[in-house]
Amino acid sequence: MSVAFRIRCCLCGRNIPLAGDAVVLDAEWQRRFPDMNGTIACETCTSRNGWNCCIGRQGAFVDGHIAAPEGIVDVDCWSHILDRGTHRAAVLCHPRSGLLQGAEPYLRSVAARRGTRPDVAAELRAVLQEWDARAPVPGPGRLRASRSQALNARR
Repeated sequence: MSVAFRIRCCLCGRNIPLAGDAVVLDAEWQRRFPDMNGTIACETCTSRNGWNCCIGRQGAFVDGHIAAPEGIVDVDCWSHILDRGTHRAAVLCHPRSGLLQGAEPYLRSVAARRGTRPDVAAELRAVLQEWDARAPVPGPGRLRASRSQALNARR
């Protein structure tokens, strides 16, 4: 049985509508929007926050530009979209972002499910183990950073 979950958009923080695709963004989006929490976005944000050109006035990429994946012509924000698809596919292909954005129960259920492909289950267990290891240890009088802050600090 599948576990229900919702993914919060990495840009606006709202739940990504179940009727729409989840859009996975690359490192250039993260450079331009450093407050992103994960890399899975809603279609509205990818349309609203896009840019037209990655090239500066002298015809070269702007300073700090992170190139689009190999084989993709690097011209605008759409060149920097890695994947687009269902919520489940997005979090299974990008489990670290899935954890940051609210899919932890689903990922744990898939990792433990009998019918999950062994390679997928092993990858999910490794990511979940890393996630659990980064969880702060509660203590009296200590400030508690969230798991997302701990993982974002690693970036």
